[in-house]
Amino acid sequence: MNFENAVAELGSFWEPDDGVFWQLRQGNFIEPEMKRFVAWLGRFEVEDDAALPRRLVSLLWYAPLFMQWQIERVREAGGDVPAYSTAIMEVSNELERILGVP
Repeated sequence: MNFENAVAELGSFWEPDDGVFWQLRQGNFIEPEMKRFVAWLGRFEVEDDAALPRRLVSLLWYAPLFMQWQIERVREAGGDVPAYSTAIMEVSNELERILGVP
């Protein structure tokens, strides 16, 4: 995978206004957009010995932490908290697959 393209694609999920993570910050859990992010993660493959760019790693590992911090905002906005919790787990699982576990 071309890491430069991956950083750009990942960055789009964080973009103001349209990015799924920007929307979460506003309390808006848009399930189809989150599913699109999880599907993107599912296509992401890394060789065991690959050296990943710092920006790529930061965009990946921060996602589930950020999502966890937004639960209350999603709840307050009337979002589907059980579906949101499932999405957090799906993102975490994909990141374990991509980055591995200690």
